[in-house]
Amino acid sequence: MSITGIRSFDPDTHQVIQFFQPLTLILGPNGCGKTTLIECLRYITTGDPPPNSDRGGSFVHDPKFAGETEVKAQVKLKFKDVLGKKVVVTRSLMVTQTAKKLTLKTLEGTIKRYGLNGETTEVSSKCAEIDAEMIGFLGVSKAILNHVIFCHQEESNWPLSEGKALKQRFDDIFAATRYIKALEEIRKKKNEMFHRELESNESRLSACRDIIQELEKKLKPISEKIIEIRSEQDKIGNLQGQLDKSLELIKNMKKMKKI
Repeated sequence: MSITGIRSFDPDTHQVIQFFQPLTLILGPNGCGKTTLIECLRYITTGDPPPNSDRGGSFVHDPKFAGETEVKAQVKLKFKDVLGKKVVVTRSLMVTQTAKKLTLKTLEGTIKRYGLNGETTEVSSKCAEIDAEMIGFLGVSKAILNHVIFCHQEESNWPLSEGKALKQRFDDIFAATRYIKALEEIRKKKNEMFHRELESNESRLSACRDIIQELEKKLKPISEKIIEIRSEQDKIGNLQGQLDKSLELIKNMKKMKKI
């Protein structure tokens, strides 16, 4: 990591800090910049300045100490991402001293990525969101970077905070909010699908009713004809019964004449 113009670090000199595996110990007297190293790691990975730093103004080297009205600061970190590729991320700041106050301005940042075959690609913060890219490079969320890995000593007692704030921190760390939103989105999609299916079924039902009405309309003359035929059948049956009685009567009369 390279630091220039952050807190007590000289704005005209690049201070390079190399981290070793599996552990790097940082030792030194009070005020030598130990906490600043962690603040720089947090800033380069998340884009957030330290707490109580006037939104970053006091995070940059004081122009009064440098005898200047303007001081530029830079933090650069070289590391390997989750895919094992080398990445160099740079964030730059500038503080201007006016008669009444310090004015902080964030300058253009860059991301340089090295391929396995030696090719390099570089994009600026004008084209890419560095905070989002860092989450992808490191494979952890911003909440974990802020509240766990690079938790500032002034905020390190957050596990003892009151219930609502504690719950919010845990929700951020475990991405519970995203999970809840995902569940809400699933419920919303299910409801939308249900309503679409209901509307589709109602549409099909209405179409079936129309078809039934059309068939009933076509069948009505046939039904009326069947009723007419049955009526004629009943008449024929009555006539057949009368004919049978008449034939039986004639038969009986012939028998009586022979006697």
